[in-house]
Amino acid sequence: MNEFVQRLDLATGTYIKIEVRSGRLIGEPSKRRFADAEEIEPIEIERNWPATSDPLGDFR
Repeated sequence: MNEFVQRLDLATGTYIKIEVRSGRLIGEPSKRRFADAEEIEPIEIERNWPATSDPLGDFR
């Protein structure tokens, strides 16, 4: 297992490098992948979606 992992921040298009043991960010974000870090899933920002009506609400 690598000592570092990297994630792509979809909002900014940059990679961040994270130390596995401590969870701390290492260095500055980069537009290019880090050679010594394993890639993990991208960062996804939760968005608040507009409320919708409940189509089955009358049956509950």
